[in-house]
Amino acid sequence: MAGAAGATPNDNLMIKGLPMDTTDESLKAVFAQYGTVKSAKVLPVAAGKTAAAGFVSLETIEEAKWIVENINGQIPQGLTSPLEVIFATPREEREKAGKGGGKMGKMGGGDRFSPYGMGGGWGGMGGCGGWG
Repeated sequence: MAGAAGATPNDNLMIKGLPMDTTDESLKAVFAQYGTVKSAKVLPVAAGKTAAAGFVSLETIEEAKWIVENINGQIPQGLTSPLEVIFATPREEREKAGKGGGKMGKMGGGDRFSPYGMGGGWGGMGGCGGWG
């Protein structure tokens, strides 16, 4: 189920295919019909996009599961086109799988080998340059 619905089931959903004029309040109102909405946030629409996207946080994982199973690919009451509803990837999972990985993220370091010495930078053991 997690493969078809995105990330591991959790109480945060990503919603794609929203009308361009969707606001945080209107997004909350649409999903409040199906569960207890803790928060709703519409993302800024990128240039060239024809639909908005946003996040909805629900009171329980059970409510979120029901919405993914029953609203994904459907037209919710109050809207005119179908939405893609998936589980949002929790920040911790994005950071693990993400861009750069490791203990130090994009900056490198951590347990990685560095050909420049133990300091991982240009000066080896904290020096300012050269090989010696």
